[in-house]
Amino acid sequence: MELINLKLFQEIDSFYYKLALKNLRAMNKDNLYKNLSYNSLLYLEIILYNKNCTPSFLADTLHVARSAVTVKVNELVAKGLVIKSNSPTDKRVIHLRVSPEVIDDYKEIDKTLIKATREIERNFSDSEVELFIQFLQIISKHYRVAEHEK
Repeated sequence: MELINLKLFQEIDSFYYKLALKNLRAMNKDNLYKNLSYNSLLYLEIILYNKNCTPSFLADTLHVARSAVTVKVNELVAKGLVIKSNSPTDKRVIHLRVSPEVIDDYKEIDKTLIKATREIERNFSDSEVELFIQFLQIISKHYRVAEHEK
């Protein structure tokens, strides 16, 4: 195995950990989402960021049984966080979307990221920001690759 920059690795790992915890805490603040598990929040994020999301897409993305997805989706529907609707082109296909309230809550949670983005833009040149974007794209690419290598 190649040697890696341990400090860089630790910073990336720490960032991911803090981001995951921040999202979980923000979503569960003031019992906003009735103390959802991180797993449930993950479902919400996948549904939010994937247009025309289906239970099959969730199962494939998370590598879980479709029956497990059905249980989780029904739980989120019962809590009013997810809306199910039939596809306009194929009534057998169910599309999932988050409720408007969830979208509003995500906008509130994203304020932290907006603050960080503005600070980066103030403190770094356009070329440095572009370089940072390239770093993030490399990390994202390898996370996508890793999920398909299993």
